[in-house]
Amino acid sequence: MTLKMNKGDAPQEPDSRENDRFISHEWISSCGSLIETTIDPACWHNSLIKDLQKRGPVMLDHISSLLSINPKTVSLLLCADDDIREMNHLYRGFDQVTNVLAFPSNHELQWSFDIPNSEKTIGDIAIAGQTVLNEAMKSGITARDHLLHLFTHAVLHLLGYDHDHDIAAIEMEELEVHLLALMKVGNPYRNDDQIFGAQEAR
Repeated sequence: MTLKMNKGDAPQEPDSRENDRFISHEWISSCGSLIETTIDPACWHNSLIKDLQKRGPVMLDHISSLLSINPKTVSLLLCADDDIREMNHLYRGFDQVTNVLAFPSNHELQWSFDIPNSEKTIGDIAIAGQTVLNEAMKSGITARDHLLHLFTHAVLHLLGYDHDHDIAAIEMEELEVHLLALMKVGNPYRNDDQIFGAQEAR
């Protein structure tokens, strides 16, 4: 993931000295799904990190099982809203904060192309800490469930799902609702005024 980003600069990896405010972990499931995490602990509540550490890899297992694919590896950045805004501006042309960004493995954000196939991720996900809390509060859901939903939504993007048109959006939403139900999380699209997707889509 790119954190210090000025156009024309080479991307800085999260574990570089310039980004020593971040900590890194590997979260792995019993089935072999792996989340390579980079976290800014100043921007994330420890309870949210611990919850996603527990449920995120399980969700990857559910996705792999439901789609009949092998367990996957994803790169996850839990960062500040300012970091998301910079990435959104640099890579998508929108100078504003968004809740989640997903970059598939063929995106320019993937900085190393000589990684063995066995170690490659399906892509990078970045999620903004304060925005997760704000959206959860506004929509009356728990921040941990909203975070799991954002993560699930982003993984599906990495696997080729999208919501560019009505049919694709319905398919993706139905898949998300089913996957979240497996984790005992309610339908996040239950209300017409549900804010999720409004920011992410920009």
